[in-house]
Amino acid sequence: MTEQLFSVGIQHIKTGERISLEVWAKNVHEATHGLHGVISWNTQYRWTGSGPIYDDNGKVITREVPT
Repeated sequence: MTEQLFSVGIQHIKTGERISLEVWAKNVHEATHGLHGVISWNTQYRWTGSGPIYDDNGKVITREVPT
């Protein structure tokens, strides 16, 4: 199975501090929703965006993981 490296942005609601997390996942939905305990309606952080991370040649960074 192939996973991609994603950047998921979050922001602290009170201080405004922004954090970019790097997450391995099958797709952007899994990368974002895998952080449900950190970003949800009753936490201190809000989601600011998610997207793939690219290497220096413009290709999405991937890895093979055993199934």
